[in-house]
Amino acid sequence: MTYMEEKFHLKIQSKEGIIYEGEVESITSYNAVGKFDVLAEHANFISLINKGLIIGSESKGSLKKIDFNHALLRVRGNQVEVYVGIEGMAPSNLEPSQVTTQG
Repeated sequence: MTYMEEKFHLKIQSKEGIIYEGEVESITSYNAVGKFDVLAEHANFISLINKGLIIGSESKGSLKKIDFNHALLRVRGNQVEVYVGIEGMAPSNLEPSQVTTQG
């Protein structure tokens, strides 16, 4: 029988420092495609997110909501890192002349 982790490490940070850090069972957020969830042992994943983040089951049955407008989320090796408050991350802040294609 294969053992599967039930929790993963979540770290949310801004330029000022760590906002939240701990072991959680799930997170829910939104990106350009819509709502998504991350559970333990999720595939590697990077996304720009908006509308904040809901942390699930920090302790049985509890939810914690962290509000922000835009952030970068990275899932790697059963760890999730969220970087908030980085100016210029919102796609609406980019002008077409600022976007270049290489190759």
